Amino acid sequence: MTLEIRTLTSDEIDAAELIAAAAFGSPSRHDLSERLERIHKDFDPQWYLGAFEDGEMTAMMRMIPSEMWINGGTVAFGTVSPVASSPLHRRKGHTGAMLRRSLAVMRERGQAISGLYTPHPALYRRYGWEIASEGRTYSFKPKDYAPQVEPAQRGRFRSLKSADWEQLDRVYQAHASRHNGPFRRTDWWWRHYVLETPWRLVSDIVLWESDAGVPEGYAAYQQTPGTPGEAGKVVVLELVALTPDAYLNLVSYFARHDIHGEIVLPAAPDDRLPVIFTDAERLELRQGYGVLLRVCDFAAAMAARPAADAGEHCEVTLQVDDRDAPWNDGAWRVGVAEGKTWAERVSGGAELRLSARMLGPIFNGYLTPTMAADLGLISAAGEEALERAGRVFAVRRPPYFPDHF
Repeated sequence: MTLEIRTLTSDEIDAAELIAAAAFGSPSRHDLSERLERIHKDFDPQWYLGAFEDGEMTAMMRMIPSEMWINGGTVAFGTVSPVASSPLHRRKGHTGAMLRRSLAVMRERGQAISGLYTPHPALYRRYGWEIASEGRTYSFKPKDYAPQVEPAQRGRFRSLKSADWEQLDRVYQAHASRHNGPFRRTDWWWRHYVLETPWRLVSDIVLWESDAGVPEGYAAYQQTPGTPGEAGKVVVLELVALTPDAYLNLVSYFARHDIHGEIVLPAAPDDRLPVIFTDAERLELRQGYGVLLRVCDFAAAMAARPAADAGEHCEVTLQVDDRDAPWNDGAWRVGVAEGKTWAERVSGGAELRLSARMLGPIFNGYLTPTMAADLGLISAAGEEALERAGRVFAVRRPPYFPDHF
């Protein structure tokens, strides 16, 4: 048996997508044909990695280049989705070998970190990915919304279509640059992963403008019709607000959809809608984990990462254990100075020791070094070293990934 792992040619994309369709639920022949046509038109074969046994494709994955905002700057990001194995070749280790190879490929392409969504974190933890974000989902009946605070201005709403994405993008990019986790979206990303995705169909878009006519927020959503005896629901797919007035007006906009029985609203983990809700017990809140992160190139990721505090200046030594990405393995001096973080190789002992899978959640601030040590996930020489590490890896906002891929 000969196992080969490599990028695909355009002629091999159909085989890769058939493996993905079989793994995640085969669409109808018509839907699959439409998907393949779209993929051939807009997806680069170099984004695909395949495992081949004696020339037959046994597993596939896709790595789309993007950029993630953190602390006011961006880090090159590899969006991993999907990862699938042929049912004829499972439990042979091919997927694991492909995931290991993907780390070198993303590093070669300058993607210092990568992320994926999965209902099965255990598989990806073996190769260094780890949960590094959370999100909230609110549910409430429209008639139950009674805010404790009213917006200072009512402004106005305008309905938009997916072709108006540039109007949304101006608001989105201003918002994303202040947060930790959103992507720097392109026209391509808006079309394929936000507004025209078959698994996340947008039926309506509304833009909110201030009294001065300045766009300050928007929401994309679906309206689900009810059935006899049961009211429908409004599912908000994305709500972005630059100002308190934009946020309050957008939430009130959905509360006015009172022919529906339920509003479902996603939010970042630091969102505080319960404080605004007068009868907060009528607001249902669910918390769940989001993206798993993996640092593909530690030195490059640190060099690209802005500091949370431009005036901060300190350093600490780390021992990173990373067998799947040996260029990350070893002792490092990491620090923050002049508004940037950095990492350089050192020899000798280190003050903190951590595995590859802890790099992601510490890098983006989902776990502070002290939190990780309290959970027994990293070891440290003492509290003072943990405190310095916390200053190096500080973030301005908790991580949240509004993009789905």
